[in-house]
Amino acid sequence: MKRPIPTTVSTEDWRPVEIADLEDAAWRAMRHVGCASISAGPGSGKTEFLAQRAAFLLQTGTCPTPQKVLAISFKRESAANLRRRVSRRVPDQVRRFHSMTFDAFAKGIVDHFHALLPRPWALSTLDYEVALLGKKEVRALLAGISRKPPSPRSSSVLQNLDPGFFLPEVLGRWPLPIDPSVAPVEDADLAAWSWWSTNYRGQDQQLLDFTMINRLAELIVRSSPQVRRAIRVTYPFVFVDEFQDTTDAQMTLLKTVFGDSSTHVTAVGDRKQRIMKFAGALDAAMERFETEFDASRFELISNFRSSPDLVSAQHHVASVLDPDVAIAVSKARVEEGHTAVALWNFNDHTSQADYLARWIAEDISASGRAASDYAIIARQFIGKWYEEFEQAFSEAGVDLRNDDAKYESITLQDLLKHDLTRLLLGVLKLAVFSRGLPDVWTDIAELIGRVRGSDLDVSSERATSEHLRSVTQDLRAWLHANPPSTVDGETLVDQLLQVATEGELSSFVRGQQAGDQFMELVRAFITRVTEAIDAGDDWESVVRTFESADAVSLMTFHRSKGLEYHTVIAVGLDDEQWWSYQYGPEEGISTFFVGLSRAAHRMVFCTTKDARVMKIRELFALLKKMGVVEHDHASRGF
Repeated sequence: MKRPIPTTVSTEDWRPVEIADLEDAAWRAMRHVGCASISAGPGSGKTEFLAQRAAFLLQTGTCPTPQKVLAISFKRESAANLRRRVSRRVPDQVRRFHSMTFDAFAKGIVDHFHALLPRPWALSTLDYEVALLGKKEVRALLAGISRKPPSPRSSSVLQNLDPGFFLPEVLGRWPLPIDPSVAPVEDADLAAWSWWSTNYRGQDQQLLDFTMINRLAELIVRSSPQVRRAIRVTYPFVFVDEFQDTTDAQMTLLKTVFGDSSTHVTAVGDRKQRIMKFAGALDAAMERFETEFDASRFELISNFRSSPDLVSAQHHVASVLDPDVAIAVSKARVEEGHTAVALWNFNDHTSQADYLARWIAEDISASGRAASDYAIIARQFIGKWYEEFEQAFSEAGVDLRNDDAKYESITLQDLLKHDLTRLLLGVLKLAVFSRGLPDVWTDIAELIGRVRGSDLDVSSERATSEHLRSVTQDLRAWLHANPPSTVDGETLVDQLLQVATEGELSSFVRGQQAGDQFMELVRAFITRVTEAIDAGDDWESVVRTFESADAVSLMTFHRSKGLEYHTVIAVGLDDEQWWSYQYGPEEGISTFFVGLSRAAHRMVFCTTKDARVMKIRELFALLKKMGVVEHDHASRGF
């Protein structure tokens, strides 16, 4: 039974909510006055720390009503996860906790204060769409600018740029001048000026991507003291998660909005997990934050995820990235009979697929674990791996889920974690399974309240519950009259969308993350649910197939970040998968570290006899240093 949560308590008497205690460094950081830099390694409970920090600020009145706490994350699911935790810890105060992505924060500034943009930077329309620009699109746009250059020097400057790094390294580093009429002298600045001159300024059809929105937001705040003051008054406390992945554009926006002020900014990150350099992550973001915000540093050393043997193995890799890194202390439950880290060498990919499928099936049977306790990760080409593994896993009776599969332009992992999916699927669950889902009911009721913009008072909560009850009853009757064999995905989704108006849902989606498009998400949901309908005999199986919750997840190292599994299997430890290692060994080792640190009890690396491994021999040397023994033909080893 949950203990009562006080709404006001002194800072001396405050205790963590729903957890036993905090480690010493976390307590010091919790009570610190001023900006703080929290070094939090894998499994350190950084999300829980931030949730407890929010509870501390709100319950003690350190963040007084009506002021709010702002939490900025890099990924949508991280922002949503943190908000859910705070909602569980301090439900009566969650309305004063705003959790969003960096993109959503910047977009919110532009959408709310666009009228304060200097005239040369005015938006041509408020109903703009955000472009998703990859390397190919950037290259084409740069070529177009070169053909009709806005300045005599533009063409020569643009020809020397790498389109893969143009947005974060060039466009994101140029502070927009209030008066852009004069071309800059510096080459990089001229390139950015040329981009804006051709794609945005004076154009009826303006091009906008996340980086450009960030720059417009920074200009608004820099040129408008009243906006800067209003944001600072609203948010005296700010959290920034995964700070090691911060780009220059994000850092300067943060500094412009909250720097040199009384705002208390808490940055949480782990430089050992800096794997986003390809997306413009700064080389020393944490150190720069500590300097520019005069932040005190705290280091969390507990690891609540991994076993002592795995923590020891992780330290071997961590010390390569940071020779001064503190030794983490495992707080995880110990399971006997496991070899923490193993290297399996197969004859070929076919024998690898057959063995892994059979081994996981046998291990599930022997242990009683779920398939979702296992993950297979690879550096890239997840679709190719899925094709190689699908039949073997099917024959072994184990479901395999390709988290990298695309629905429209959305990966399955992102689709399943999106709030719109949680809402629609949750309503379907409540209609299909009429009892035994109290947590789903609470979650969906809270989501509906956010979609409809309801206050968190008793009358609003009662109205939301009545609305949800009515929606699920109507849907349950419709499902009873229409079995899956008679329904297509679009018809089902039309029924699910009755939970709110299209306007409410569209506004809600746009507010979750810059660039999210309501209809694209709906189409992606329809495609996925159509697959589930085609494979299901009844509505219960449709729900289970859509979620594939009890399946082995197959994903990239990058997409595994922030997740944890009992057993993690990394395939493709070879030069082909890790081709970029030679160009950025430090980021390669960080990626290796991220994969290794996802495992709670077992980590298996796999390669094949014919694989070339010369370019990544340093990774094999690390495994040897850990004392990992190679098992030919995947001798059991566990």
